[in-house]
Amino acid sequence: MTDALTTPRTAAELAAATPAGRDRYADLLRLYSIGMVVLGHWVVALLTVHGAGSVTTSLPLALSTWVWQVMGLFFFVGGFAHARALNKPNAGHRPRTADFARARAYRLLPPALVLLAVWSVLALLMHAAGLTDGVFAVGLQLITIPLWFLGVYLVIVLAAPAMMRLHLRYGTWPVVAALAVAVAAVDAVRLATGVMQIGLANLLFVWLAVHQLGFGYADGTLLRGGRRTAGLLAAGGLAGAALLVFGTSAYPVLMVGLPGNEVSNTAPPTLALLAQSFFLVGTALLLRGAGTALVARPKAWFAVATGNSMIMTVFCWHLTACYLVQGALLVAGVELPAADTPLWFAALAGWLAACSLACAGLVALFVRFERSAGAPGAGPVSTRATVAGVLAAAAGMYAVSQAGLDGLVTAHGLPGAGVAPLVLVAAGAWALRRRNPVT
Repeated sequence: MTDALTTPRTAAELAAATPAGRDRYADLLRLYSIGMVVLGHWVVALLTVHGAGSVTTSLPLALSTWVWQVMGLFFFVGGFAHARALNKPNAGHRPRTADFARARAYRLLPPALVLLAVWSVLALLMHAAGLTDGVFAVGLQLITIPLWFLGVYLVIVLAAPAMMRLHLRYGTWPVVAALAVAVAAVDAVRLATGVMQIGLANLLFVWLAVHQLGFGYADGTLLRGGRRTAGLLAAGGLAGAALLVFGTSAYPVLMVGLPGNEVSNTAPPTLALLAQSFFLVGTALLLRGAGTALVARPKAWFAVATGNSMIMTVFCWHLTACYLVQGALLVAGVELPAADTPLWFAALAGWLAACSLACAGLVALFVRFERSAGAPGAGPVSTRATVAGVLAAAAGMYAVSQAGLDGLVTAHGLPGAGVAPLVLVAAGAWALRRRNPVT
């Protein structure tokens, strides 16, 4: 997710400038994933705000989440990109953990920091204007939800060098199997005790396992055996998810949260979600030939590379686009039809078009912060400062994704509990940028 190209002006220039060894299909998967996340969030927002009816409790929609829950592809492509960065040809040595983590965080953080800065100011202005109740409060709680991913991803970035050492010593499948056992153990303890917070450990174990598959893709392990290996991974993942969901009462059908459903396999992540991620990765590998042929075309590759150059900006701002569209509807006094009415599909089309336009405007305004991040400069790196900075930023990102920004100010005008996560993020970013790392 941090390995996007800076695109030349024309498709022909880009095709000529792209290194021959670049895996363009990985870039396609990254862009597909962000597109599915954005569309999924916009649809869920429409259902939440304007009424879901009985649609979100239907079995067909629940089963469809097995296809459009694509976080597994995010972490799979992330593992691939990290493996490439940790094993650069002719580099002579593998980068230190501090160098690697700081370089990656340097690319990830700027769009998120800008989002938090802008929305913190907006939240304070809304509080001053008395606009922090009802739908406004809900909006301030939800606007930062996507940042949970950055919190988890930053920790995985920090762990990547150690996971690479395990990969080189034991190979792909033993490490993935060990992580899957850890996921199952966490689920067992959570289910036995009823303490949901225990399941938070699987935020790391589940996504580390999928990230490890990315290492296997980078070194060719997942490509050995051709379509047979991919087919076994896809079929095994699908069968495993089906067995867990329909063969036990411990796992819900849903792979994402939907209005009207209290539980899903994402909060916290479960063994069923890991199996579904294996299914997705296997399916992606089965489609690799067709996808590679597609991005070999200069115009298609230009579109993919351009999209990847703004991917973090889209990720950070797509819910703000939704917020702006709903705000316009409120001002206009327009209420869209609920999901189980005949006009819903027309409303959906208009909603997605409006959100797309708003998102395009926001991306045009803020993409400069992503593209200007560049590579960090040379200089000595403190491992302790880097580890502390990454962990502080990660904890702050995850905390603000759960708490939102409506708690920045108390009813008495004093700083609220919502300030603490922002302080953590700022402290982490400062620690990471205080001294430039060696690339």
